[in-house]
Amino acid sequence: MSYNLQIIDQVSQSDMGFRPETENQRALSGLPRVLVSVLSYNSAQSTTCTLRSLQQQTYPNYHLQLADNASTDDSLIHIAREFPDLDIKVFPENLGYTGGNNRVLAQGFAEGYDYIVLCNHDIEVDERAIAYLVETATLHCSTAGVVGGVEVCFNSKPHRRRAAVATAKYSKWTARAPWLPQAVSNTSTPLQVPYVHGALVLFTSRALRSEVLMDENLFMYFDEVDVGFQLREKSLLAFVDPRVVFKHRGSPEQYDAREGYFMQRNRLYMVRKYGLWYHQLFYHLYAGLIELPAKVCLRSLQGHTRFARASVDGHIDALRGRMGRDRRRCS
Repeated sequence: MSYNLQIIDQVSQSDMGFRPETENQRALSGLPRVLVSVLSYNSAQSTTCTLRSLQQQTYPNYHLQLADNASTDDSLIHIAREFPDLDIKVFPENLGYTGGNNRVLAQGFAEGYDYIVLCNHDIEVDERAIAYLVETATLHCSTAGVVGGVEVCFNSKPHRRRAAVATAKYSKWTARAPWLPQAVSNTSTPLQVPYVHGALVLFTSRALRSEVLMDENLFMYFDEVDVGFQLREKSLLAFVDPRVVFKHRGSPEQYDAREGYFMQRNRLYMVRKYGLWYHQLFYHLYAGLIELPAKVCLRSLQGHTRFARASVDGHIDALRGRMGRDRRRCS
């Protein structure tokens, strides 16, 4: 049995071109064209659940695809068997969340899609999620750069919602991006926010024409905050549609070493990228003399020594300017 797999190295407007319209697409030409892409890596079970929920969308004019970050297990075989007609893109190496999704954004822009929806492999959405995202993006078509939803954590009891609201601004002093735990009020009115959760985010073609892309130095984590800064520089806005609620599994391990590494490293990188000299001075003193030593002591006493060590490694790599992939594992 053959599957719809495509190995892609890079995507550019010159080599992708536009796909010819089918009869069904011509019938839907009055609706914005939407590319919905799921980024995966070694995650057959959770990706399958995500794809099933995305297949149930009520919005008619969308194309669903899987972008695989060079998985090293047999997850692609299982997914291709489960979804034999699914359009699957396979990258030759693990490009991270930022690099993989940048390839998708370039692909979607080159193929003339109006909106590109980027999805984590471990989310589940309501059947009207894409329709709501498109509705909000269209309503604010002159200003919207990205549109997101409200996260419900799978692993919390009761389910905890969080969304970036107007008061939840990124701190250039401590390099923290707060996600407010309280539930967003029951309203259908879109909220203008500093940034949206990266697990489910719609990019508009206006944002891509303004060259708003993810910073591949980050690899993963803090990408949504960086996009928020870029949008403001381009006079574009980020919105959250409270009607779009998505369940997010996240890391099964509370103190995951990889997460600790990237979080600690990217915090320093973000301060250097967007902070003024006094923000950078304060953060160096705060992180180096107070926060990081306290974190190492506390987490080590709690038995999370790998997490503590990874946080130190991340901070050191950021000081040395070693960005991109996790260099403890990748040369």
